Amino acid sequence: MKTIIQMTPNLQNHLRSQLLQYIDTKKDHPMIFGNLCVLHYSEFTEEFNPEIYRIAAAVELLVLSFDIIDDLQDQDTSNIWTTTPDLSMNAALAMIFILSNVILESNFKHKHHARNILDMYALDSINGQQLDLLNSCQSEESYLNMVSLKSGSLVTLSCLVGVVLAQGDIDIRVKEYSNLIGVIQQIENDISDVQSINGKNDLLNKKYSLPIIYIFEKQNDVSKHLEDYYQGLVTTMDIDFVKKELFFGGALHYAKAIRNMYRIKALEYVENVTMKEESKEYIKNLMK
Repeated sequence: MKTIIQMTPNLQNHLRSQLLQYIDTKKDHPMIFGNLCVLHYSEFTEEFNPEIYRIAAAVELLVLSFDIIDDLQDQDTSNIWTTTPDLSMNAALAMIFILSNVILESNFKHKHHARNILDMYALDSINGQQLDLLNSCQSEESYLNMVSLKSGSLVTLSCLVGVVLAQGDIDIRVKEYSNLIGVIQQIENDISDVQSINGKNDLLNKKYSLPIIYIFEKQNDVSKHLEDYYQGLVTTMDIDFVKKELFFGGALHYAKAIRNMYRIKALEYVENVTMKEESKEYIKNLMK
């Protein structure tokens, strides 16, 4: 990722330094999206081209740019880019243009198709982010559709870019399980976030996730209290009251059941794809 930035011409010095600094924050994080790109390229190609690593780095740049924009919009983290939001937005935009050129400048036969896949699913993810920001997905169906777009599309993009560069066309089984992986991971995040009282807690931020939707649909004293809090009729939320419902009222069990249902579907698709067992294990571990 750093090499791509360092070799990009026409970057203002401060902007280049800023991009490199943001990339540094990811050095201890697993590069899941880039790994999925390389893995799927490797499994579907007959002749390995090491330039795929540069494409994988470009995919990680896209995801980083979306993370930056998401944090600036949600204002619920203290990542380095939140300290200068105006400059950080510029950096995120620069990443998006840079990564597009990386694909087009490569020597892959199917690079234009791969670029189209990247553009299509990146736009789907933006559509999902728009729905998330509107905070209008207040039913199970609408929420899962939003998550499929926002989170599922980024995983799908990572996998399908690798597949398309390898064989020139998508694989429908990969398309299906990759989207499901994104949904599974988001539900897992929802379950974790709602149990911790910090800046990202969806309850405190009056947002919706599967456990919260479940509470609202119960139509009991807790749901009435939450409704008053979300509508601003009360200024503080009784955390202990609501957490009791989360743990003992079935909300977390409900979210975990939905997650497990998606996991079963995804595993069926994975098992139907011909690839090395170690690759399948890597993919399965992303669903745990």
